[in-house]
Amino acid sequence: MSGIAGILRRDGGPVPENWITLLEKSLMLGGGLTSRFEDSIPVEHGDLQIRLLSMSGSMMPEACVDGDLEGECCYARWNEDTLELELGRMGTGQKSLYWFDLGEAGNGLLFCSNPLPLLKIAHELELPNGNLSQGALEYLQYGFVAEGSKLLLPVCSMPLQNTLQCFPSMTSTLDCEFSTTVAEDVQTLVRVLGVPFADSDLLSTLQQYRYAKETGSDVVDGLVIAQEQGLFRRLFSSKQEEKQMVVQRNAARRIELDAIASYVDVALSISPEHKRIEPISFPLSTWLRSPQSSLGQLLGDTLNSPDAFFSFPIENKKGMQLLDAHRDGEADHAQELFALLTLELWRQQVLS
Repeated sequence: MSGIAGILRRDGGPVPENWITLLEKSLMLGGGLTSRFEDSIPVEHGDLQIRLLSMSGSMMPEACVDGDLEGECCYARWNEDTLELELGRMGTGQKSLYWFDLGEAGNGLLFCSNPLPLLKIAHELELPNGNLSQGALEYLQYGFVAEGSKLLLPVCSMPLQNTLQCFPSMTSTLDCEFSTTVAEDVQTLVRVLGVPFADSDLLSTLQQYRYAKETGSDVVDGLVIAQEQGLFRRLFSSKQEEKQMVVQRNAARRIELDAIASYVDVALSISPEHKRIEPISFPLSTWLRSPQSSLGQLLGDTLNSPDAFFSFPIENKKGMQLLDAHRDGEADHAQELFALLTLELWRQQVLS
């Protein structure tokens, strides 16, 4: 896994070690070690604390970067003369960067390439998220978490500074078989992406990128998916609304694909005008229907948890009704159940 993270605290208080641990773990999901820059500077009410974290090899003096400063990247630079921290994100949007203001909890900010550790810390600090219910409903309606989603508040997405780039003309062909670790892969993707996801084809993406890594191949993936555009036409009444949602979905997909490639440690280029790599065919409905399959067991255990969907506008019994109807063969609710599964697994990660 690659990425950057850091903490700036100006109130003279210490930096809790568990904050550093959470940020480091998010950067080390794919293995490897982190590099660290840290400094303490005397100020009026104690010491100002600055910590910058990055995967080994991408740390510079008083700065850290994820990606290529001439292309896709996010970065953090500390100016010890002005005591200012500069955060930035450039390219076409593959590299993500999230942050939140500590406010009264420390007069400073935290940032990370993955929103999940920031959400954990925000929960620990009892920082308010008054739009969690609305964010969950938006996710279930649209099937993805857009940048700036209410589901992530008080964590914010760093705005993108667009740069012109040349894109590959052909997507990759990655023909491989699906493994039997699907339940573990779902849980891994929730941690890697840091958000819930309704697109079960991301399981295929993870498998195919692993295959590319094993064969020593770089990956060229795409964004345009015709069937999703059809879904947007049913959801939105105007062409303008449809276009905006396609833009938001493709922006979120860039981040998803790059996060998976980063986790697997495979080189990725995204060609925005081409379709995604053809996914591996796998029996999602059958897996979820069977209580004996690893994914079916994970779904049953998750929905049967007594506090499932606590603080979300979702009745647990409704989820169980969907599962019962699916397992009885009355209807195919695989996509809805998969979306609910990752939402609850994500909620558990935030609260753990």
